[in-house]
Amino acid sequence: MNIAIIGAGFIGKKRATSLPENIRLKIVCDINKQIGKSFATEYDCNFEKDWKKIVSNKTIDAIIISTTNNFLVPIALEAIKNKKHVFLEKPGACNPKEFEKLIVEQKKNKVVVRIGYNHRYHPAIMRAKEIIDSKNYGKVMFIRARYGHGARLGYGNEWRFNPKFTGGGELLDQGCHLIDLANYYLGEMQISIGFVEKMFWSKKLEDNSFFILRNKKGQIAHFSASCTEWKNIFVFEIMLEKAKIQINGLGKSYGKETITFYKMKPEMGPPDIEEIDFPLEDVSWGLENQEFFDAIRKKDFSNKKLQEGYYVIKKVFDIYKFSSKQ
Repeated sequence: MNIAIIGAGFIGKKRATSLPENIRLKIVCDINKQIGKSFATEYDCNFEKDWKKIVSNKTIDAIIISTTNNFLVPIALEAIKNKKHVFLEKPGACNPKEFEKLIVEQKKNKVVVRIGYNHRYHPAIMRAKEIIDSKNYGKVMFIRARYGHGARLGYGNEWRFNPKFTGGGELLDQGCHLIDLANYYLGEMQISIGFVEKMFWSKKLEDNSFFILRNKKGQIAHFSASCTEWKNIFVFEIMLEKAKIQINGLGKSYGKETITFYKMKPEMGPPDIEEIDFPLEDVSWGLENQEFFDAIRKKDFSNKKLQEGYYVIKKVFDIYKFSSKQ
């Protein structure tokens, strides 16, 4: 299978490095010629500056789009029309209306379209799902999580804080992962309230978000996504009726990925504690890539994954709407 990557930045390289062995990266595209050519040399592929030539290239079977948010949908739509399978990095679009265009076009064409939410493929996240699905510890009562990073000098001047390129700030950037994980564990949440604040980096878009999701069963997810943490953090806690699961870290600058599993005793008191450490290497990108290419081979043209991505971006904008009215 021949593929192309459009967007030769940090995330594009993560995708390229994590490709399955039987997938051939044939072309890379970037508006920056120097960055694109350097990428092409590193990954032994061709360079093309014009993405329109890639989406119409008959030798390309699938395209990974890892650009700024404003380019995701325009490129994807043309790729889908040309019968290319498409993988877009999260959030998939700048807003829900844009995302709806993806759903419409995917229905017209028998192609696989996926949105990149790699956090679902972290081993600690998957292990927690296994524990929940076993039903050995009762139902999930609530989830609580903090996710954020410390940014860097000049962060407020980067593209992430330019509405022209993004569509939203920290809530759309990192908060969308938390909403996706709540959906992964609990399904869709009907109620969403929250606040987004411009506290430090920019007056254009939020650098902090605080929000709560709730479903009809009374399960609650309480989240904070921030880029004023000053030290990268990922802490995800899941409270069940008879146990607690705490996930810390995502590897590298977020710290070692671990699960601490607190199992309630019949007589209560201090719980039994089990700790599981996972390898420092981040395998999530490779596992998600594999799922995408497996879906292509199986001709799985269902839009379930696409609908899940649409749900996430709708929740983000529900929170934006709530916050703007307060």
